Amino acid sequence: MSDLRANSTDRASPASASETEFDVERDSDDSDSKLSRRTFLIGGGLLAGGLAGAYFGVSSGSDDSTFILRQGYLRYEVDPLRDDDGEMTVREFYDYQRQRTSADPEGDIIRDDAASRLFVYDGPVDASLVFLHGSPEVDHGGTAKFSFSGLSRDAGEWALRDDPTAVDDDFEPWAGGNQQVEWGWGPHKTDGGAYWGVLDRDDFSITVTPKTLRGVDTWTFLSGDLGELESHTLSQERPVQLKPAKGRTVKSANVDIMPDAADNEFDPYTSDTITVAVEPPPDGVDESEWVAPEDLDPGNYSVNFGSKRYLAGENAAQPQSYTREDGTLYLRYTATAANFSLDSAYGYLVSKIGEKTFVRGRDTVRPGGFDNVDTEESELVVTDVQPDPEGHDANRLNEEYVAFENDGDERLDLTGYTVEDAQGAAFDIPDGFVLEANAGFRLHTGTGDRSQSDLYWGRGRPVWNNDGDVIRVIDANANTVLEYAYPRK
Repeated sequence: MSDLRANSTDRASPASASETEFDVERDSDDSDSKLSRRTFLIGGGLLAGGLAGAYFGVSSGSDDSTFILRQGYLRYEVDPLRDDDGEMTVREFYDYQRQRTSADPEGDIIRDDAASRLFVYDGPVDASLVFLHGSPEVDHGGTAKFSFSGLSRDAGEWALRDDPTAVDDDFEPWAGGNQQVEWGWGPHKTDGGAYWGVLDRDDFSITVTPKTLRGVDTWTFLSGDLGELESHTLSQERPVQLKPAKGRTVKSANVDIMPDAADNEFDPYTSDTITVAVEPPPDGVDESEWVAPEDLDPGNYSVNFGSKRYLAGENAAQPQSYTREDGTLYLRYTATAANFSLDSAYGYLVSKIGEKTFVRGRDTVRPGGFDNVDTEESELVVTDVQPDPEGHDANRLNEEYVAFENDGDERLDLTGYTVEDAQGAAFDIPDGFVLEANAGFRLHTGTGDRSQSDLYWGRGRPVWNNDGDVIRVIDANANTVLEYAYPRK
């Protein structure tokens, strides 16, 4: 339930970030509480200046809907969510269920995790900034409190609140542009909201900062297609920033921390040296999305290294020295400068190439010998099937497809794997085709150019029966690792 109070304040100007905020810079160096009703508090002076929060902006009239998500030195290239036809409003997508007072959104968004989620939804007219907390599958509630600014009433409005509209003042307008929101939800429930309209205005910015997160394991930003969602875990202690990409990209680096050690174990409180190797892209990946070691220039651009928490706070270690050998770049850092703690799971390396390309890579670490990575065994799953595209099937073979995903935490090499239907028609996955953790691809029936996200069977007629079939995957050892039947109508 929500309690909305409007305070009369001066209209605040949208916060905007300068171009230099995207530069990679050198080093600078819960108690239990009752779950309250969601409270909207309007006020001025929140988060004034600097990187005090998350900035959201889109140039109107632009077809580029890709964003760069930034938290300190960490950057991610992200896309808005949308339904397949692009005709579903954010209210229809969120699908608030009044009887259960919870959301029932499209896709695999509210999985059985205690998460606070943030994403952009692109509807038929303009985009929305969406907050969605909790899950029907989680047996406890939680609280999520954020502050943000720039949501001027001139630009849009709250199109959705995850509460009954009969609640007093539920859709009360406010006079100021700054706001603080506290959501509370109970066991097996959700809470959240969607602010519509502001993201498609020229030079419009929103600032978001987490204040309180209780009963929440992760704060995540969701991106991509509903059948192949990417989830970027954010630091719960730091603000984030989102801006239009405008030609900027984020590429991956193949990072190997302590390449001469088997377990990446070290004492984080010493001045010992940690060697970080940047190696050529792995076999089978789309190399346009990766950087080669020779692309990095530590002499002209910072190559920041450290724990995720440290980098999220815009702090990092710098290499004491670096060398190149046999196509690999070796950088040497001081352990204490990287600010790892005994609960760190990954070490991150971030840098920049020119003015438009950011670089991010990571590898597991075991500070003090502690293994903090909760890995799931790599497993291939089916996330979507399109056996009956609109129109005559034989004329739309590339619209007939099966979508697969690596639903685990480790890379999955599909060399020697075969995809079959119930009749035994077989497609051999190319040698060297590797899926990163949580990455996916579509297998199209027709012909086309292979990429890391799309493979083509090369058939001249449909393979998947419209009224039902079996999708079977067999590994290189002739073991059936996946069998997925879609029901007959």
